[in-house]
This record gives sequence, C-alpha cells and structure tokens, in this order.
Amino acid sequence: MSEWAAKMARIINKAVQDAQEENRRCGIPNVYVINGTIVWQLPDGTVTSTKPVEAGVYGAGNSC
Repeated sequence: MSEWAAKMARIINKAVQDAQEENRRCGIPNVYVINGTIVWQLPDGTVTSTKPVEAGVYGAGNSC
C-alpha cells in the first residue's frame, strides 16, 4: 500500500469510528453486514438481526 493510500485509510477509519461513537451517544443503532446478513448494533452493544424500531424514534429529544 502506498503512503498516500495508508494515510487515506487512517483518515477514513477515524471518521467511521467517530460516526459510530456519535450514533451510540445519540441512541442510534449502527448497521453492518456480517456474512451477508444485515445486523444492527444497538447503543447498549447488543447485536441483533431483527430490525429495531422504525427510523425517527432513535435520537428523539437528543441534541444530536
């Protein structure tokens, strides 16, 4: 990997980590695909393949 590509990978990884942490703080699940299956990591750390409540409910009333 070139020096430029390595630097870009570090920047992108940091941005993803920051977004995931902000989602946790705001009560929004993070969504991943693991072995072809969509899973949600809830703010409490629980991982489930069952879709959580509809969008708009998470983060309601927060300053996020």
